[in-house]
Amino acid sequence: MMKKFICSLLVICCMVLPVICESWADSSALREAEDYDRLAQKAFDEGNYALALELSQHAEVKRSEIEVTINEKLVEAEIDAEKQEEARKIAEANALARREAEAKKLAEAESAIALAENQLVWAKNAKGDIYYPMTYTAGEQALQNAKIALSSREYDSAKLYAQEAVNVLSEISDTTPLPRYYVVRPWDETKDCYWNIAGRSYVYNNPALWENLYNANKANMEDPANPDLIHPGMKIEIPSIAGEVRSGTYDSSIKYDVFKIK
Repeated sequence: MMKKFICSLLVICCMVLPVICESWADSSALREAEDYDRLAQKAFDEGNYALALELSQHAEVKRSEIEVTINEKLVEAEIDAEKQEEARKIAEANALARREAEAKKLAEAESAIALAENQLVWAKNAKGDIYYPMTYTAGEQALQNAKIALSSREYDSAKLYAQEAVNVLSEISDTTPLPRYYVVRPWDETKDCYWNIAGRSYVYNNPALWENLYNANKANMEDPANPDLIHPGMKIEIPSIAGEVRSGTYDSSIKYDVFKIK
């Protein structure tokens, strides 16, 4: 009976040991177990069954140690795998959040640029490039900066530049600017003199402001000391005195707004 038990134990050891310990073939515990197996087999062949059983039990102890080590490694590997999976999910979530944030910034920048482009078209139609050249150029440059920033994926800067373009271009008025020049007509037709010209609504709407016209034009008069000496055909300048935009020469076919001092 003892002989059959030892034989069965040896057979099981030979079958199970390679499966459990395949990845641990170089460990000292495995080598010791194999040594005990050989000694147990030798003792069994020599008929020393008690020694064979004892040696087999020593081999089983070593195999148990190996099994414990393997189980510990498996647990560690499982924990590591869980940590890696958790880290992977966090990384994926962070990457998704970054993509969504970038997409939102892109959409906001593109929307702001579209508004700025529309504002530029409006300003162009209002002849802002003619009547407000500095303002128009500043807005146009801000829009160009926005597009450059967008192409460089600097979405925050692109949005800010586009908003700046809209704000600047919004300063342009769509009203017809007041005339900057006036050509003197015959007295018997219009009673043109500095006093009467200054009183017209598209000039200063107040004849008492005539000296602004006189001072701006006396250097071109035949007699600078005589403000009454103006002649038909003389082109006089109407200087801006209240920040109003003036452009072009007075045209009787155009309906101008009434000048107001703000």
